[in-house]
Amino acid sequence: MNNYGIDIWSDDNFIIEDGLVKVNEENKPSLISLVKDIRSRDFKGPLLLRFPHLIKKQIDKLYNLYDNAIKEYEYKGKFNAVFPLKVNQLPNFLHPLIEAGKNYGYGLEAGSKAELFLAITYNKIGSPITVNGFKDKEMIHLCFIARKMGHHITVIIEGLNELETIIAVEKQTHLPTPNIGLRVRLFNQGSGVWAKSGGIDSKFGLSSTEILEAHEMLEEHNLCEYLTMLHFHIGSAMDTIKPLKKALKESGHIYAALKNLGADNLNAINIGGGLSVEYSQFQRTAQYHLQEFANDVKDYIATKEKDFRLVFFVDEVGQYIGDNTKLMLNLQTIIETLATVCGGQAWVIVTSQS
Repeated sequence: MNNYGIDIWSDDNFIIEDGLVKVNEENKPSLISLVKDIRSRDFKGPLLLRFPHLIKKQIDKLYNLYDNAIKEYEYKGKFNAVFPLKVNQLPNFLHPLIEAGKNYGYGLEAGSKAELFLAITYNKIGSPITVNGFKDKEMIHLCFIARKMGHHITVIIEGLNELETIIAVEKQTHLPTPNIGLRVRLFNQGSGVWAKSGGIDSKFGLSSTEILEAHEMLEEHNLCEYLTMLHFHIGSAMDTIKPLKKALKESGHIYAALKNLGADNLNAINIGGGLSVEYSQFQRTAQYHLQEFANDVKDYIATKEKDFRLVFFVDEVGQYIGDNTKLMLNLQTIIETLATVCGGQAWVIVTSQS
């Protein structure tokens, strides 16, 4: 039976039982039964079925995975996330999303005036709002208004001209100043389909020289206290975590340098881009799991005791790999990743019959 790769892309949200595709939730209704029920009410196609419980499941999973990593590595900071409104602004998606994320402080990311209006209207006070993309004076003024309303809003600077506009609006309005973030144009580039949207040749973000100039401008106008975030974007649909680890290391150096220069309130690194999603019904394209991703991020930031050792035992590896050289390369990638991340504190012991 052709299962159309449901074991690859469904993440156990959909299953096949008795030859029927079913929603793996509560009484497990089949998709065909849902369609028949809708048509019996005289609704015609095409139909778009939405499953709000999946929104809650994914948000719970995201925060639980990072919480596990924080506890495992005894990380002293915290994790938070924002949903990019450019992905979906429809009310029947957005309302369940905000409801599911309110206990975590899950926020929203706005990249246009329309999205910023949505974020100001619906985001829970105290949950973060980040503002990316092109920003004219009117949009930046709106960010000041959002800050006065009590929103925890951060304006990500894409170029020095936007910082100049923030300074001008601050002087003209005397409204509370929103938090300021700097988008860094890193040397390292991501992977996957959108890899070229990041890296040193990217059109977006500040170079190292411009970052120093931005810090001087903030100091000159007594706004350095509002610099709270660094942001980088190395591409969406990343299919490997190696470029991300390099980007984290590079951004960490910039973060530390700004702290040493006096950016005392700098307290967050905003990782842009996205993990790859399995669309293929034939083979897996992602070379990592989300828990691994979360652990790697925390492991790069946290420090461990010098005598700590973690040992992985892989028994009878030959039965798993067989003559599939791709699986052998996957194992090699895992070992190289552990060596890079853990600096010799993680060991892999493999047994195999000759």
